[in-house]
Amino acid sequence: MQKELFPKEEKPNDQHLWNQFIKLGEMIGDGLHEEPDGKWISREYKQLAKILVPEIKESLAETRKIKNQTIDEQVKKLLDKFKSKCCNVDLKQARSGSLIVYCSKCNHRYKAVKSK
Repeated sequence: MQKELFPKEEKPNDQHLWNQFIKLGEMIGDGLHEEPDGKWISREYKQLAKILVPEIKESLAETRKIKNQTIDEQVKKLLDKFKSKCCNVDLKQARSGSLIVYCSKCNHRYKAVKSK
């Protein structure tokens, strides 16, 4: 049996990423992320969480999709009730999931905001 001179490379080990993830979690537990220069801690923690646990990324995509659908429904109801103040014509939504609406004649921009 002949021995290979150069063994095949294995996939890179995620152990370094897990160690960094644990260190950042401990820093968050100590409250270092709440200091003025500690915002990078929570940002890196979230990035590593998305890399190491892909289910998190998938769940965030699902919640974003649901949120966009509800925004579209709410804006559609508003567009049925209101017309443009400047031209008194119909308004149209800028794009899906957006709270920005435009006048279809003069392109004047309006933002749909939550009333108190």
